[in-house]
Amino acid sequence: MAGITSEQIRFLKEQNIHPKFVFNADGLSKSEYRVIMKELNKLVAYNVTPCQKEGHTLRTRSGHCCQCNTATLGFQKRNDSGGIVYIAGSLTGELVKIGFSKAVEVRTESLNRTKYAGFNDWKILYALKSKNAGRIETKANSLLHEYAFSVDYEHDGHWQDSYETYHCAYSKAKEFVEKAFKSENYEIDIERNSPTEKYEFRNLKKL
Repeated sequence: MAGITSEQIRFLKEQNIHPKFVFNADGLSKSEYRVIMKELNKLVAYNVTPCQKEGHTLRTRSGHCCQCNTATLGFQKRNDSGGIVYIAGSLTGELVKIGFSKAVEVRTESLNRTKYAGFNDWKILYALKSKNAGRIETKANSLLHEYAFSVDYEHDGHWQDSYETYHCAYSKAKEFVEKAFKSENYEIDIERNSPTEKYEFRNLKKL
């Protein structure tokens, strides 16, 4: 992640902020990065205007300095916890993605419009709604780490990393999503469960 310091990386680790929730806002105004970050479910922006108090350059998507006031991160994470967990697939990339969203149809459009991970044929195959969606999504992505395939791609003129893409079959991704909510007895409502034979890709573990 170009432009982020070792001190900032250490701070994010201390606050349990995974790199997938961090956004490069270089060259963007607060009003611009706020919209993009909300769409991509990002929590912290770097390469932003330094705060007046200490000159910090990590902000929440609302524009608050999260280094001066770490409580803003807790509020942001709690505020984002309820919603939808989805599994999307790209036939061209032979990849699946587990993500979090507030609205499935909006996310489908944005994945393809922004060519997430470099592909524009994403289809949402499975979606569940839960007040614990944020926790389910984080747990499922953690369980799937062996199949992770990170890709650099361009989004609105800025390079971003895809942290939630996997070289595995749809059924494998679904297995871990189900394990994530069943292990904690979270209440869920299935909103989408599509036929997926074409998305049964090879399961390729990281070397």
